[in-house]
Amino acid sequence: MELFETLLPGVGVRYEFTSAAGDRLGVIVRRDGRRELVLYDKRDPDSCRDTVMMSGEETATLVELLGGTKVTERIADLMYEVEGLSIEWVPLEAGRGLAGRTIGDGRIRTATGASVVAVLRGDASIPGPGPEFVLEAGDVALVVGSHDGVLAAQQLLHG
Repeated sequence: MELFETLLPGVGVRYEFTSAAGDRLGVIVRRDGRRELVLYDKRDPDSCRDTVMMSGEETATLVELLGGTKVTERIADLMYEVEGLSIEWVPLEAGRGLAGRTIGDGRIRTATGASVVAVLRGDASIPGPGPEFVLEAGDVALVVGSHDGVLAAQQLLHG
């Protein structure tokens, strides 16, 4: 089976394949962690027959039920290319953690050794935000570091 990967700027990545029965399926991995399951119309391969939007938790449950995926294996392989590297998308909530404060206010790098290397805000991505960058509720911070450092950074960001 051949798996096709398409970058969707501002959205995420779409993965597609055709089943043995001839059904064309896709999964859109959104930058905010949500997943969209897509079933294409057999008569018109450019037309979507149905979609199902899933949260991160729902996606994890489906993956467990299906026994894992090659996409998951590929992501895991990338993570293990750098021994001990951990990567996590951390959503910020209103009134909690560092929402409304700067990255520097949280002293994330100093306190945890992990770094906020990008922030997703709506459809915009902000790579390499500095310590003066103000985090807002609804932002999703990309945190990179050691496993323990990333967990500690999550605690600071969440509150």
